[in-house]
Amino acid sequence: MLGDIASVIVDGALISAVYALIAIGFTMVFGVGGVLNLAHGALIMAGAYTYLSLVSDSILASVTLHPIVAFPLTIVIVGLISYGLYVVLVRTIEENVVITFLATIVVAIAFTELVTLVFHAQPYQYSVVPGVLQVQALGTRILYVELAAFVASWVAMGLLWYYVTKTDSGRSIRATSMSERGAMLTGVDVSGVRARTWLVAGGLAGIAGVFLGGIGAAEPTMWLEPLALAFIIVVVGGIGSIKGSVAAAYIVGYLQTATGQFLGQSVRGIMSLVVLVVVLLVLPQGLYGTEFVHE
Repeated sequence: MLGDIASVIVDGALISAVYALIAIGFTMVFGVGGVLNLAHGALIMAGAYTYLSLVSDSILASVTLHPIVAFPLTIVIVGLISYGLYVVLVRTIEENVVITFLATIVVAIAFTELVTLVFHAQPYQYSVVPGVLQVQALGTRILYVELAAFVASWVAMGLLWYYVTKTDSGRSIRATSMSERGAMLTGVDVSGVRARTWLVAGGLAGIAGVFLGGIGAAEPTMWLEPLALAFIIVVVGGIGSIKGSVAAAYIVGYLQTATGQFLGQSVRGIMSLVVLVVVLLVLPQGLYGTEFVHE
């Protein structure tokens, strides 16, 4: 029993950090541009397959990089894919919320079909950080890849906090999210801010994709559950609130882990939906309300 409780505490903390990373990217894009970006899930998948292609000689025999090189390169590539998605497609239609929403769905489906065509539907397993840490005192064990995901997620969130609070470029993102009109009056290039936000969100999705693929496997539908969880987390935490997303990610992550541990993996998603319904009934604005307001 003690081992089960320790597993919930440890596993919940590890996976919640990755959920927070996904939700932050999702909520930033909505907060700054008002776009409900369902292609965010496809970017997670792109992170897993890009890393897999760079490190595995069975995918691209001529390109096999060391994980230390492949990891940051994957983040850059996925960030640029997200940036290109905004510049090429979303920027031209973003004034129409419904069309933009539908376009991101089409992009997500197209990504999935493309990956299925190139890599086929079977899951690919790959190693990011091999090995297992046995914690004898708690009667549990931790995969090194989970530990690496936790550290990388919090480092990324720390860098993001520094960027949006200590740099002019980052502060322009906060200013635009709080008042787009006010930011424009002070000379902020709103279109450039939105493009940077998509770049950052794509990078965060790339990190999450690498570790989710390493913990589980890379497959064309791997993005569906993380995207659904990100949506629940963002609503529970407060749409547009970064700190709300982090808090809600830990609530949802721990509930999922505890439910899976004690009630079974088949019902682990139910508690998240229960929390979502309760929050919508009691706190419709979410735990931390709205930090970003799109005008």
